[in-house]
Order: sequence, then C-alpha cells, then structure tokens
Amino acid sequence: MEEKKCEDFKKWLSGIPYEVAFWRSYYGNKRRRRDLFSWSLYGKPCVLDGFDIDSYIKELDTAHPVILDVGCALSYAFGNIINGKVADITYVDPLASFYNRILDRYKIERPRITFGLIESLTGTFMPSSTDFIHVRNALDHCADPVEGIVQCLAALKPGGILYLNHFVNEAEGEGYRGFHQFNIKEDNGNLVIWNRSDNINVTDLLSDVATINTDVFMVGGRQRVVAILKKTSDLPKELFDPARVTRRVTDNLISTVEYFHDFKNSARYQWRRLFSTIGHRTMRLLPFGLLNRIKRLAGNKN
Repeated sequence: MEEKKCEDFKKWLSGIPYEVAFWRSYYGNKRRRRDLFSWSLYGKPCVLDGFDIDSYIKELDTAHPVILDVGCALSYAFGNIINGKVADITYVDPLASFYNRILDRYKIERPRITFGLIESLTGTFMPSSTDFIHVRNALDHCADPVEGIVQCLAALKPGGILYLNHFVNEAEGEGYRGFHQFNIKEDNGNLVIWNRSDNINVTDLLSDVATINTDVFMVGGRQRVVAILKKTSDLPKELFDPARVTRRVTDNLISTVEYFHDFKNSARYQWRRLFSTIGHRTMRLLPFGLLNRIKRLAGNKN
C-alpha cells in the first residue's frame, strides 16, 4: 500500500508542469485574466451551494474563526465577505511557490498563498485548530484524496465543517491528464471517489467520525458534487496517526529526490514543462466552446 502511495505521488509530481503552465497561460493573457477576475469571488460575498456559511460562522464561539481554502490554486473562487465583513482566509496550495511568483510577476493584488499538501495538512496546521475548510476543484487533483479528507477532518475542531465542491467525474472528462487522476461522484447519497483502479465509498468509511451530506447541483451547465462533512468525533488512530503524517512527508521528500535524480524523469518533466507551456498558451487563443470540444475528443481517445 505504501509503495502504491509513493508511486501515486510520483505520478502527481509529473503533473506539476501541466498545472503551472495552465495558470501561467491564464495570468499571462490579459483577456483571459480579465475573464478570470470577472467570475472570481474575491472581494464578494461568500455564497456556497447547499450551505449557509454566514449562519455557521455567526454561531461559532469565536471572534476570529480559522478558515482555510485548501488547494486554492489561483482561481480565488471562494468569496471572502462573510456576514458583511472581510474574512481572514488562509489560502493553501502545494504549488504556492509557483503561484506566488506568478502573482508577483504580473503585480496581482491578491493574497499570497501558504504552502500545504492536503494529504499532510496537519503538518502545516495543528490538529483540531480550524473551524471551516473549503476545497473546490482540488481534491480530485491530489495524490491521495481520501487521505486528504481525513487530514482535513483531523485539522478541524469538533463540529467543524469541511466543504467539498467538485465537478462530477472530472478525471474522466480530462482524459486522466496532469493532476486529474481521480473522480468524485454522488451515489445514492454517498460520497464516492474512484478512478480506473479504486472505488471508495467515503460516506461509509468515515461514518463514525463525521456526518456527510452529499448532493449534486447543476452550475453553469455542468454537474457539481457538493459534500458537507461535519466532524462529530476525534479520529481513531487507524484513520489519523501523527507519526504516519511525518512518515508521509519524509516519503514524499525521498520520492521527489528519487524522481528528479532519474535522468529520464527529469528530461520527461522538462519536456512536459515545455509542451504544457506552448499548449496552454495556444489554447488560450481558442474560443472556449471549441476548446471544450477538443478536450472532450482528447478525453474519449484516452
């Protein structure tokens, strides 16, 4: 199992060029950047499908709630006005150093991003220290989404909320390219994460430590899975073990060194970097509808 997780992490490493090139192409194109900011919710009221965050935050027994936007990338799709006030939100992403350089290069007035891997979130934020965690279009991009959910629950205070909002079966639509290695769906009210080799009923797995309400919303012509997880009890050691987090961080470091020490991997990575950069910049010149058709055709071929 641990060997498979290391291989999954190495596969995740190979997807970095695709993801970084995607955001560089967006921010490097003034028209696309303007389009992005037009639907970005930064500086706007926080409105979440299926959840009243204003009421939740108002009822908390703290004047300074700890709110995380995990796997935020550079979309700023999480509104930061809650109950009429600017909320103190910490934006978290494993590619923070890349994204912050993009923000600096184009002199973008947006909050800078804190480094953090969702699968090792309690290595960055203490267990039982946060009130609300928002994850949008990111869980299906990580190397181990189930462990990511467990880590988020471990980081939450009792009664804390993990809010997940993702496109239905995104990896299938993206042809399993780049970070898109997992699908998320709702099945008879259950939250399910799956790909070509795994199928995990998260609702059953975490029934003893969290209530999970899962629904499907149609947003912008596409189906989105929304899951609201409320932490009901501390996680048992078989689910959350701080020592295992330390081992995971160490294993990831070793995997990264081994991956880039291999000449073929390093050369392949640089090729992907070049190919992704050219590809994304070219795609930004295409009409959005045509781009989606091309992606669907590419996905069907895979």
